[in-house]
Amino acid sequence: MQQDRSRQITWVLAGIATLLVAVFVVLATYTFTRDRGSSADAAPVTVTVTSTPDPEPAPQPAPATPPPVTTQPEPTGSTPVRGGVCLETEDRQFGVAADGTSVVCVYSHPTDDYRWSRHADNDGSVHNLGEPCDPAVDKVAQDPSGKAIMCGGQFWVDGP
Repeated sequence: MQQDRSRQITWVLAGIATLLVAVFVVLATYTFTRDRGSSADAAPVTVTVTSTPDPEPAPQPAPATPPPVTTQPEPTGSTPVRGGVCLETEDRQFGVAADGTSVVCVYSHPTDDYRWSRHADNDGSVHNLGEPCDPAVDKVAQDPSGKAIMCGGQFWVDGP
C-alpha cells in the first residue's frame, strides 16, 4: 500500500514538472516571436545628424606662481624649544629656538610624537626629494614648499 502511495506521488510530481516545462516553453516562444514581430513591423526611423564646429576653447589662466621660498619658519604661536613637542602640521618646518639654535620639527620614534630637533646647517638651497646629492657637501636644504630635507646617502630625502 505504501509503495502504491509513493508511485502516485511520483506521478503527480512528474505531471506538475511536465506542466511547468510546457508553460515555460509557451512563454519563451511567445516572448521570442513577439519581440521579432514588433521589430519587423516597426516603421523605419530617419536620423538626421548635424555637425557644428567646436567652440573656441576658453583661454587658460596662467599657472599660479608658487610663493617665494623662505628659510624663516612660519610663526607657530610659540618659540620652538629644542626637544620640545611640535605639531604634526609643523612636520619638517624650520624654526629658531630662543637661544638662536636652528631647529626642525621631526617625528620622534621613541616618543611617538613630533619634536623640535637641532639639524645641520641649512644652506638655503632648494631641491626636490629623490634628486641626487653629495653627502660630503650637502647636509640640509629645503624642498620647493620650504620644508626641510636632508641628504641621505646619495639622494635628498624627507627624514632619517
